[in-house]
This record gives sequence, C-alpha cells and structure tokens, in this order.
Amino acid sequence: MQKVPQVARRLLCAVALFGAFAAVTPPALRTPLPPARLVDSYDQQIAALEAQYDSLGSQISSLKGQEAQVGAQVAAVQGQVSSTEANLSAVEAQINQLNIALAHTEESIQVDTAHLNSDKGQLAQLTVQVYTSGGGDSVVVSLVDSHNIGEFIDKLNSATTVSSQLQQLIGQVRADQAALDSLEQTQKSQLAEASQQQDQLQALEAQLKSQEAQLEAAEAALTGRAAQLVDQRQSIMGQINKVEAEQEAAEAAAAAAAAGGSIVLNGALAPFAFGPTNDLFPWGQCTWYVASLRNVTFGGNADAWFGNAQAAGYSTGETPKTGAIVVWGSGNGYSVFGHVAYVVGVSGPSSFTVDEANFFEIPGVLDQRRVTTLNDVEGFIY
Repeated sequence: MQKVPQVARRLLCAVALFGAFAAVTPPALRTPLPPARLVDSYDQQIAALEAQYDSLGSQISSLKGQEAQVGAQVAAVQGQVSSTEANLSAVEAQINQLNIALAHTEESIQVDTAHLNSDKGQLAQLTVQVYTSGGGDSVVVSLVDSHNIGEFIDKLNSATTVSSQLQQLIGQVRADQAALDSLEQTQKSQLAEASQQQDQLQALEAQLKSQEAQLEAAEAALTGRAAQLVDQRQSIMGQINKVEAEQEAAEAAAAAAAAGGSIVLNGALAPFAFGPTNDLFPWGQCTWYVASLRNVTFGGNADAWFGNAQAAGYSTGETPKTGAIVVWGSGNGYSVFGHVAYVVGVSGPSSFTVDEANFFEIPGVLDQRRVTTLNDVEGFIY
C-alpha cells in the first residue's frame, strides 16, 4: 500500500472535502472502463434472486401438492362422516321401532296375564260347583238332588267339558305368554345391540369430525403458507426488476463516467448513481465513490460512517462480506478523516479485496487492492 506524508494527506483530504480542486491525473494511469465486471456484479445479484424465485416456486408447488392431498383426505373423511351419520340415523330409527314393539309386547303380556288369572278363577269356581252344590254340600247331596243318575252324570260331564275347555284356554294363554316373554327378551337383546351400535357410531362420528377439523386446519395452514410464499415470490420478482433497472442505469452511468474522464485502475468498478438519493459527498473522495456504489442515506466523514450507519439502522459487523462497506479509522497511513472502501471479494476472515477511490491521495482515481489485516478497521456496513 502506497503512503504519503501525513501532512500532505491531511491537506489533500481537507481540500477535497470542500471540493476546491480538480483531479489532474497522468494519462498513463487511464484504463478503459470494465463493463463486464459491472454486468457480472448485477448478473450475480439477478442470478441469486432468480434462484430464490425458483426455490420459492418449488416450495409453492410442493405445498400445493400437499394441500391437494390433505384436501382429498378431508373429502374422504367427510364422506365417512356422512356415511356414519346415515348409519346412525338408521340405527336410531331401528331403536325407535324396537322400543315401540317392546311396548306393544309388554302390553300384550299384561293382557294375557289378566286373561290367565281370570280363566284360573273361572276354573276354580267351576271345580267347586262340580263337587259341591253350594253352601259346602257334598257330591252325595248333589247326587240325591238329581232326579236320576243320568241327570247327575250329565251335570258332571257338562262341568268336566267346561273344565277341560278352560284348561285348554289356560294352556293356550300360558303358551302365548311364554311366546311373548321370549319375544320380549329378543326385542330387549336387539335393543341392547342397537344401543351399543349407536354408541359406537356416535364415538366414530366424534372421532371423524375431530380428524376432519384437524385436516381442515392443516389445509388452511398450507394454503396460508403457500399464499405467503406467493407474496415473497412476487416481491423477489419486483427486486429482480429493480436490479435489472439499476443494472441498466449503472451501465449508462458508467459509460457517462468514462466519457467524463474518471480514472479507473486495476478493474475497479466505475462510480455511478446507485441509490435514490443524491450523492452529496465531495467529488473524487473515498466517501463519494462508495456512496455511488451503495445507497448511503447518512452523512459524515469516513471515520464516522460506522457509527452513523448503525444509528441509521444499517446492519453492521466485524466480518468482511462481498458488497459490504469497510470503514477504517483515522491515522496509521490513512487520512485524519478515515477511509472507506467497497468489498468486492472475500478470501478469509481478515483477507478481502476492495474497490476504492483516493487511496493514492489523488481524488477521482479508483483502484482495487487486497487487504490482509483488520488493523484499524472499525467494522463493516452490510
């Protein structure tokens, strides 16, 4: 690194800061502008943005596929819910019918029981009448009261016949009652099975609806994430358009700077209006050059840039990165106002290449050099 006496450096920087002199550079130092480097710098930014754009497109496609799968699962679960609800309605209707039939059976059992009890009472009365003639008389008295033995036998046969019919009726009523009891047990068993099936279907319905809610939430989350990625993708496309416009403006500005006679050494980037704000730094100084490559919204001498950038909300650090602004403090071979440069390449934690202006204490002269130490570096502005 070339150095000049400290007094001379201070004088040159002080005069340059007030814009009081014009650069006079030997013709031997002039070299053509390197438009290829300028194009490559922007092409790299555009390529990186396009890679992000494509990556987001792949993520969106993947999310759309997942969303479609989840949507299919939701539809399948909804179909199962509908089927379960239909089965549940059928079982509930069956339960209602069984309850009605069971009520009828229980009513029939009560009627038959009443008939059975009535028939038993009639049979008992008839038996008493057969063997007694009222008031507790014996069969002998009944026989004496008859005009003849035939009449007595007729009475006895008539009573026996009626008794036999009553016994048959009692047997039939008992058989009917037994059938009704069996039917009642069958109906109760069917009712219990239907109730158990109802409970199972209700549990299945609740499980399916819970699964449906979870799947719908997952589907909504995927839809929201995809929408976010679409917005990011559109934002990146806007950045690509902006960088392409800046590239065109940079190429035009670089050509204008070349026509204006700025001196470029070692392939350093030619200055151009990078940001939306006007470059108010003194022409030809290191601050002027870096502010033409980066959008610098703060002011101050070079040694104040690091703190001013932090106050303005810029990201800063101690690690060199391509595209960052490196800030040196005053002294140790640099101007009392410090020095700034633009990092164009990094080869290690403390080794990097910079483009800069006025390093040779000749305003407007640009150069590129490799720095191998962080001594006197205040930090990097990202």
